[in-house]
Amino acid sequence: MNNENREIRELREGKREKLTPTVMSYISAIYTLIEKEGVARVSDIAKLKEVSYASATNAVKKLSSLGLVEHKRYGFAKLTQRGLRIAQMLKSGESRIKYFFMYVVGIPQKKAEQIASLMVYDLDAETRRKLRKFYSILIDFTKDRCEELEKFIKEHRMNSELPEEAFRLKDKIKVL
Repeated sequence: MNNENREIRELREGKREKLTPTVMSYISAIYTLIEKEGVARVSDIAKLKEVSYASATNAVKKLSSLGLVEHKRYGFAKLTQRGLRIAQMLKSGESRIKYFFMYVVGIPQKKAEQIASLMVYDLDAETRRKLRKFYSILIDFTKDRCEELEKFIKEHRMNSELPEEAFRLKDKIKVL
């Protein structure tokens, strides 16, 4: 298991103070601002997250207490090495989810970004691993990859029995 997934798992299991989806979204916001602007000011974080300055300040303090951000009053928020690793893992997961919905499901970019930003923060390491594999198969899917997709689906169906309701739902789908 890689370091990022271990850190997220430890946080979720209570071995470290928990990272909530909201707090993780602030890590991503800081990372986004640093990528675009070179720095992350609390006022810019508040603007990006569409929250009050006080809310952004409290979140930065929380991230600082977790050792994920370095911040001095009236200064910039800077991700620590651990914060940077978590931010990069979240961003790559968010991108995979966004592109999956855009290029495989056919959802417009803005909506795909919204879906991805809601989904990414609550996925466990095993789910992330399975999504990465599924994404790698489907994102550049060709006829040659049919066997690989079939194998992936069979392997993952072996782990759980498909409930009867799934078949009933399939029957109710109207093909456009």
